[in-house]
Amino acid sequence: MLPYKDHLAEELEQAGVRTYCMSRTRTDLRWPSRLMNLIRDCEWDIVHVHSPLPGSVARLAVLTMPRADRPRLVSTEHNQWSTHRGPTRALNAVTSRFDDVTFTVTDEVRRSMCGPVAKRAETLQHGIDVASVAAAAAHRGRIRNELGIGSDELVVGTVANFRPQKDYPNLLQAARLLADRDVPVRLVAVGQGPQESETCELRNELGLQERVILTGFRNDATSVMGACDVFTLASRWEGLPVALMEALALGLPVVATDVGGVGEELVDGKTALLVPPSDAASLAHAIERVVTAPELREALARAASERAVDFDVVSAVARIEAAYAALAPEAAATSPEPVIPRRRRPLPKGLDIRDATPDDRPAILELCRASLGWGDDSRFDELFSWKHDQNAFGPSYMWVATDGGKVVGLRAFMRWEFVRDDEVLRAVRAVDTATHPDYQGRGLFTAMTLHGLDVVKDDGVAFVFNTPNDKSRPGYLKMGWKEVGRLPVGIRLASPMAAWTVVRSRTGASHWPEPLHLGDPVAEKLDGDLGGPTGRTGVRSVCTNRTTEFVRWRYGSAVLGYRAIPYSGDGVAIVRCRRRGQSRELVLLDSFGERPPSPRSIDDWLQSSRATHALRLGRYGSTAGFAPYPAGGPLLTWREANSMAPPPAINWALVMGDVELF
Repeated sequence: MLPYKDHLAEELEQAGVRTYCMSRTRTDLRWPSRLMNLIRDCEWDIVHVHSPLPGSVARLAVLTMPRADRPRLVSTEHNQWSTHRGPTRALNAVTSRFDDVTFTVTDEVRRSMCGPVAKRAETLQHGIDVASVAAAAAHRGRIRNELGIGSDELVVGTVANFRPQKDYPNLLQAARLLADRDVPVRLVAVGQGPQESETCELRNELGLQERVILTGFRNDATSVMGACDVFTLASRWEGLPVALMEALALGLPVVATDVGGVGEELVDGKTALLVPPSDAASLAHAIERVVTAPELREALARAASERAVDFDVVSAVARIEAAYAALAPEAAATSPEPVIPRRRRPLPKGLDIRDATPDDRPAILELCRASLGWGDDSRFDELFSWKHDQNAFGPSYMWVATDGGKVVGLRAFMRWEFVRDDEVLRAVRAVDTATHPDYQGRGLFTAMTLHGLDVVKDDGVAFVFNTPNDKSRPGYLKMGWKEVGRLPVGIRLASPMAAWTVVRSRTGASHWPEPLHLGDPVAEKLDGDLGGPTGRTGVRSVCTNRTTEFVRWRYGSAVLGYRAIPYSGDGVAIVRCRRRGQSRELVLLDSFGERPPSPRSIDDWLQSSRATHALRLGRYGSTAGFAPYPAGGPLLTWREANSMAPPPAINWALVMGDVELF
């Protein structure tokens, strides 16, 4: 439902689970209709819901289907009904009576329910992979070094998103009390959420910068917990937190508020120290007891490890599978084991595919001239070498198809790197492909592309991406490419009269740049420091790994005519000018500085370059003076290699320089 919280999608898809994103943007209100269509259009046996509002929509979709086609309904309630907003609680209460099976994660959640569903609800304690979680403790030294924590320091950790439920003000007030008493302890908190900036500000107001580390979202949160000595949770209310179960599996002493499933599953003084919610003094006192008493800490650690066995996920899985089998016995009896289809490589008889070598370069360039219409323009040769030989991320993967030693086909994947949450993702960009005219229509494009996929997968590449045109896109989709979404492009006109010129110029842009005398050649500007890229990416954002070496390579090509234009202090914009029909188009590829160029700066550039309009990629909106481009931007496509969850379009923090065809 939330495109910016897709961090579970990759693991699901790697397990063979199809995963759908119902929202395109943070404010997309069309997810209910998409969810209803997904349920109605597919022949599901069971719909299992885990959240009250989407769950209510899913139930309404099932209830509006013909009785013979309706899937069975299962729900799991994770929080007390009193914690839901009034309209959501009412809708959930009305629709949940139509469920066939209802689970709750704690007795407290079950007791909070009302109506017919309350009588049939069954408490099912969900669980974790205890052995896998316990193994995360092996990363203790690495995580502590990364966070700047000494091996002998005592650390209290928590994993909780920044929401009112988790009551970070209570936790930070407790940390302030501990600091006032000179208790030797540091706090590490992993999480994300709407109150992140408020929590950070409160920490700073309380003077806890040296004692409290807020890591933000971490996809290795369990390893961070394993680097701690004590686990704490300051929640106002809870179901049965996964983080708590993981802390027990790691053998961490627990100090937590006595709420929900925490109080149901743990015993104060035996398996944890439990305190009242919203009581910073009691929380601080309990943490101080554990930190300053090694014997107590060791006893609680042993109790945690012993209690963790009861939270193994195996029993919960067995109960859910039994419910599924009872509701859809025919499906359970006939469901086959998942089959991973073998990739077909329709290689024409007599042809061979192999790695390209330096000796093949003259034949490759000749093939491109014959099939791609390069003619005798030597700039194409220079551009080819720049793309595939000089790339800062490394030389391209390149293969040729041969017939009796003659090069008749070419396929190239350009190396690329992205960054998501400080993790570098190795990728390739599917770019140049060429087939000799005498061999076209014989399946060479498909055979070479699938061959390339096998190679990059074995080499550890995460995924392939590109922005194919309407002609080539169907071929990619047949080979398993997925449409991520159309990237937003903004347009700014030089004058109202320019709109008619732009409308009449709906054709492909020129390959080579138009003369432009604004700013300086980028190669000259790169002798200095351009500064950091403009804009800030959020949690789970995917952006190009814009190292200094990458920027120097990407915009240093002389044949593409890039120019560096200074603006507003230390800002620098990278632009190029090209012809599109009767219009002259100024393209903003990238910018470096605290903020993007102002509308006034762009108007000056349009006037100086005599361009009819300017284009840029990104979610800048009307405040930056750009209107949505009528035809939309390029359609981003993705193909997994070793990573199977394409982030939704909203999570891609791309600039025009990342997707420009060159």
